[in-house]
Amino acid sequence: MPLAAGQIVEEIRAAFPAIRPPLSEPLNNSSQGSEPLSIVTDFHDKDDWTRLDAKWIDEAPDGWASALNFLSHEAICFYLPAYLIADLHGRLERAEPSFQLTYGFDDLTRDQRIRPQEDRTWTDYAKDRWARLTSCQVEAVVHYLEWRVANDPMRLESAVSEALDSYWRGRVASLEAG
Repeated sequence: MPLAAGQIVEEIRAAFPAIRPPLSEPLNNSSQGSEPLSIVTDFHDKDDWTRLDAKWIDEAPDGWASALNFLSHEAICFYLPAYLIADLHGRLERAEPSFQLTYGFDDLTRDQRIRPQEDRTWTDYAKDRWARLTSCQVEAVVHYLEWRVANDPMRLESAVSEALDSYWRGRVASLEAG
């Protein structure tokens, strides 16, 4: 049985530092188009994820609700807890953190090439994206995803379950063992 939303919120708060350390990479993962550039504008002064308003993160950047797609690997790992907690509180209407946590690990996208002419897959990308999470953070993500399966079975149950089985639970076990 999954943990209650309130328990997961407390676990997330304990696992993720609230203040953003200096970034070693840009806030965005692309420089093409206006959405990725808006990430820099919208997030540059947001150095405490606990102070972000759920409505703001649901719409960022500039009402496109696409920040999770364009945040760099380092930045998404920092801002992820704000999205998870907003979702656990039922305050997200457009942003979908569970999609970001499952894409590349579900049966549909696992081992699918990003570009046909290259060997790199969405699974490779997703593993790189979440590689900086600590064991406590990964465990909080697992509990969040288990909560999603239990509380939203109509939307993403199979993809979330597949990602839990193919990556997230194994990642917890490998971090605990290593």
